[in-house]
Amino acid sequence: MRICLLALLLAVVPTGAAAQSTGMSLDRLAQDVVANNPERQFYQRQIETAGVERTAAGRWADPEAVVEFGQRQASDRMTGATLGEGTTYAVSVVQPIEFGGRIALRRAIAERQVELARTGLQQFDATLAARARTLGYALFAADEKAAVARTVAQRMRELARVIVSRDPAGPAPRLEAASLQGGAISAERTAAMADAEANSALYELNQLRGAPFTARIRIIRPDMSLPELASGQALAERASANNFELKALRTQFEQQGLRVDLARKARIPTVSVGPYYDRARSDIRETNYGARLSTTIPLWNRQAGEVAVEQGRQAQANATLIEAERRIARDVFDQAAQYEAKRQALAKWDGASPQSFASAAEDADRNYRLGAIPLTTYMQMQQSYVDATNAVLDTRREALEALLQLRALNGGDPLTR
Repeated sequence: MRICLLALLLAVVPTGAAAQSTGMSLDRLAQDVVANNPERQFYQRQIETAGVERTAAGRWADPEAVVEFGQRQASDRMTGATLGEGTTYAVSVVQPIEFGGRIALRRAIAERQVELARTGLQQFDATLAARARTLGYALFAADEKAAVARTVAQRMRELARVIVSRDPAGPAPRLEAASLQGGAISAERTAAMADAEANSALYELNQLRGAPFTARIRIIRPDMSLPELASGQALAERASANNFELKALRTQFEQQGLRVDLARKARIPTVSVGPYYDRARSDIRETNYGARLSTTIPLWNRQAGEVAVEQGRQAQANATLIEAERRIARDVFDQAAQYEAKRQALAKWDGASPQSFASAAEDADRNYRLGAIPLTTYMQMQQSYVDATNAVLDTRREALEALLQLRALNGGDPLTR
């Protein structure tokens, strides 16, 4: 009853190969994810916003308008008698003018903000492409695992039916059939677990590329070659120059240095100049006009506190940059060591590839039917076929993940010697 239930579930649940329709390479998948990811619009908007801020930073401050209303009274200084009274008003418009290159400093700060926005978009694209390739290979590997496990399970069930259909002589055939059924159940469980891994990778891929979660894709067999990389020190030096996070932190450090200069220049007075018009009426009409000039007197040096705050932020930015450089160098050495270990392991397994195990599993099936090998050898060979396939695919996936991590640490550039 349990075996029939498992067979029914496998017939109802769509398997990877049967439900997938669209074939994609890993490169095409990465391009599709980057082009259609909904979150990418945020980084594009950040670049546009930084561009507007850069344009605004180069403009002068807005003119200031002053309007005055009042009452005018004229009196005789000798007698104190009021000679006349009336209304008075004055209008002036002045333009603040900054000196010391403060506008240029603000524009330079805004330029660094544009660089940060562009670096953020580049980092997002590189991270997204690496994640798409990782998930794409995980989907491919899961489908391969499921296919191999189902092949073994089907082979064992067919052989069990053949043994049961024969005229059993003693308990041995019945026990062998039960053992084959147990092996088939174990292989089907492996296939079900692989299907779960494939679905998990597929759903995340569809989320990243903005597609319906039920959309099915098939990954074309990727290039299985793993290149030989340079030394860890050489990779760390390249990552130090190309890493997006370090580029952003260096830009922020430069930007903070400009903010320190701007805070220091804040003590330089701002001069406001512009025309004024003054009209009064009492016993006579009086009109005054000319140019008005005003400025601040930096007597108390209140800007010292702001300078100290900006210098503290500059020191913090420098410490953050140093810590990030050390951390990224450590990550490069770590990922390079993991990649090399996996690559060397795969190089040793070339003679024991899954294809050779597939042929050996078929030979074992044929020889067992002929009575040339015992059941123990047959079961071990089928299980070895499944285990070897899983080991090779998992090891290659881990090597690919390390390689993609190194590529992301290198600013998304290909890792060539």
